Amino acid sequence: MDNEMTLTFLAIGENEQLARMAITSFITPLDPTIDQLSEIKTIVSEAVSNAIIHAYPNERGQVVLNAL
Repeated sequence: MDNEMTLTFLAIGENEQLARMAITSFITPLDPTIDQLSEIKTIVSEAVSNAIIHAYPNERGQVVLNAL
C-alpha cells in the first residue's frame, strides 16, 4: 500500500474511539484478520490514552496521529 494519513484531534478521552476508527479504516485495504484488527485497536487506544494522560495532565492539547 502506498498511502499515508495524518489526523490531528483534541487530547480528550472521547477521541480515543476516533483514532481507533480512523486507523481501522486506513488499514482495511490490507485485509487484516479480525485478530489483527483487535490488536491494532488495542495498540492505538493505549498510545492515544498515554499521550493524553502523560503529555497533557493539566491542560488541553492536540494529538497527532500519523499512519504510513
